[in-house]
This record gives sequence, structure tokens and C-alpha cells, in this order.
Amino acid sequence: MVSTTTVKNDELDKYLKMNIEDIYKQSNPLPFWKHHQHKFPCLSLLARRLFSIPVTSAAVERSFSAAGLAVTERRSSLDPDTVNNILFVRSIQNLLERNPDFFS
Repeated sequence: MVSTTTVKNDELDKYLKMNIEDIYKQSNPLPFWKHHQHKFPCLSLLARRLFSIPVTSAAVERSFSAAGLAVTERRSSLDPDTVNNILFVRSIQNLLERNPDFFS
């Protein structure tokens, strides 16, 4: 019986030894992984998940904004864990406002 780790290592070795065609040498790697998903099932899944993560700072900026609203001059000595808890509760509240059945 062949272990999953061995299969993944074989895929990686095949990929690293492969000569990639010029058509796939572009800024978007997803067409390459779609075309080679049968040859590299584990690597293509990993690549599709990795390269489908949106590149944006909007969520981080919203978090900093929310932290600025929670930590005011009067509450500047709040414990960092308390601030994290406040932000967590606010994010759950916002989520439930947008999608009330989220946890159902």
C-alpha cells in the first residue's frame, strides 16, 4: 500500500522536474493547475486554494477601524485580551446581521 505522503512527494518531484510550457508562464497560475489537475491532483488542489485567496487589505483595515472604536481615550488601558474579545463579539454580531442563519 502506498502512503499519501509518498504520493504527494512523487507529485512534487514530478512537478519540480517538469519543463513548463511558455503558454503557462503568466501572472495567473490557475490555468496551468486546471490543465494539470489529473497529473498533480494534490498539488493542483493546494494551488487552487492558495491562489484563490483574495488579495486585499480591506478586512484588516476594517479590523483596525473597529479596534479604534473600541479603544477610546477613556478606555485606553483595556487589556489586549479584552479588546480581542470585544472585536470578536462585534464580528459575530455583524456576521449574524448579514446572515441570521449562519450557525443553523
